[in-house]
Amino acid sequence: MYNYAQLSVGFPWGMFFALRGKMKTYHKILKNELTRGDHAIQNKAKMGMLAVPFLLAATAANAQTTSIQQVHSTDNAGSASTTIVGLPTETNGDATLDLSLYGDFSWSGGSGTPAETLTVFVDGVNVGVIGPTGIDCGSAVNFNLAVDQATLAPLIADGQLDVSYQASSSVNNFCGSYNGSPSGVSFVVSGTITYDGVTGPAAEEQIAGFMENRARALVQNQPDVMRFVDGRTGGRLNVEVSQGSGSIDFATGGRGPVWATLTGSSTKLEAGNDQSYFLGSVGTHLSFGNNSIIGAMLQVDKAVQEFSNGDKVEGTGWLVGPYFAAQISEHPLFLDGRLLYGKTDNKFTPDGGATDSFDGDRWLAMVNLKGRVEMEHFTMFPVVAVSHVRDMQDAFTNSSNVDVASQGIEQTEVALSLDFEKPIPSRDLVLSWGLSGIWSDTDGDVASSSVIGNHNGWRGRIDAGLNYSNGAGLNAGLNAFVDGLGEDDLESYGLSLTLDFQF
Repeated sequence: MYNYAQLSVGFPWGMFFALRGKMKTYHKILKNELTRGDHAIQNKAKMGMLAVPFLLAATAANAQTTSIQQVHSTDNAGSASTTIVGLPTETNGDATLDLSLYGDFSWSGGSGTPAETLTVFVDGVNVGVIGPTGIDCGSAVNFNLAVDQATLAPLIADGQLDVSYQASSSVNNFCGSYNGSPSGVSFVVSGTITYDGVTGPAAEEQIAGFMENRARALVQNQPDVMRFVDGRTGGRLNVEVSQGSGSIDFATGGRGPVWATLTGSSTKLEAGNDQSYFLGSVGTHLSFGNNSIIGAMLQVDKAVQEFSNGDKVEGTGWLVGPYFAAQISEHPLFLDGRLLYGKTDNKFTPDGGATDSFDGDRWLAMVNLKGRVEMEHFTMFPVVAVSHVRDMQDAFTNSSNVDVASQGIEQTEVALSLDFEKPIPSRDLVLSWGLSGIWSDTDGDVASSSVIGNHNGWRGRIDAGLNYSNGAGLNAGLNAFVDGLGEDDLESYGLSLTLDFQF
């Protein structure tokens, strides 16, 4: 995807690798030799000249500073290295290395003897030379090096950097101990690296999480078309509140043939991430007798997800396709299904950065089977629900001129439920409860495979509620639920309030 900077000509790489002995750097340098022309930064920053602009970069909005561990060498013309982990994986700005240098670095060159300097490498890429300091074995001297965003971007994708140093041939090991180092050192170096314009996790990761949550919301907010054949022909207005989420649901009444619904939800996700979702649907159908319909629907939705680090992903889209609903034979058994295809128009805005746009497409397939069994003291409703969503993101180039690869997620759920109702006629109340076993599978490709929450396998859910009907079209219900039973990575619980108006 990226081009990598070539390394400076003339450096004794065989000796460098032998001294360093780190296979990760060797692997990255091999990749660096493939492309990128000559993009190495050879900025020999002189002390004081860049202090003001680098200070501004370090204190700019969304800057992040990380320490670089102190290392030393006790060899003549020695080398040393350290690895920084837990770094941001994407940035909209440059990076600054602020290094403190001690050792044999007084000689500025001349008489055929090279200057006493230290060459700095980041993941094997030469990012500049520091020194000489003008003094031998005295106090440490600070130097600054800049690494531009184009060079930095491909190196930080794994969240870590190898920082290594190679002394020139005239640097000798006669200095004493410094800041806890042993005696007889050729150099001691430490410092910090500051990222400017940090955006947190890579765009691919944020977008993958957004698509996973949008797919789940799309299924949860689907309009009910079984109501056109199972006798529930009135309109409804549902208002639901629960721990971390709330939803509204309005639907027109009657058997059609034209209908419309509007649903919305707000969900609090893990790690302080929040998503709001709205879905509007319109449809029309033809009736075949009193117990079956075939029609087509159009859906338009909008999802907005805000991440805890300030990033934001939002998308609008549409889906269109056929649906059906029918009562099977003369039995109180009902079936509905739909197959929808659509497009999405999305935006990703890193915290403090420019907004990037990208397109996508998706599929939704869904089938529901519901029965009704009258028992002596209660009514039982066995339900089987199957859904599958595929959401694809097209490749795009972001505002930092970094390519973001295409990726997709697929989410399948099968829910097996037994719901129960027991009327309390003297109070116009109905007691309800239910048990569900939900098998889910979420898979991703490319970047999404490593970041989406794969809740693969079975989990359980328990519902219990109380419903009231005044016999004139008004219904109200209070329901408590616990979801995620048996699943270590998924658990939710709360209350829902439902108001239903038949008109």
